[in-house]
Amino acid sequence: MDDREIVAFGVALLYLRRRRPRRRIWVHEILQGREQHGEFHRLVQELRLDGERFQRYFRLDREQFDRLLSTVGPVITMTTTNYRRPIPPAERLAICLRFLATGDS
Repeated sequence: MDDREIVAFGVALLYLRRRRPRRRIWVHEILQGREQHGEFHRLVQELRLDGERFQRYFRLDREQFDRLLSTVGPVITMTTTNYRRPIPPAERLAICLRFLATGDS
């Protein structure tokens, strides 16, 4: 690379860095209410009361879900940071199982 190519590369890099919009919020306002209004915190908690529907929804019964959660829970637990709270292991597992059961994201 000669000097002109290095300068052109540097200018292009500065241009790209300048154009990238800065993130003003970490979690969108709509998603901040997921602990009160989200699928896991409302629907799944109601499904736990009805074993048959829980089994149809996740393809596992409640005992299997709890046993699987106790096995993989420590592995899928994320640490809390100053910026945001992590998704709890039970919710992570529920999302994964629902995807595997239906293929829907």
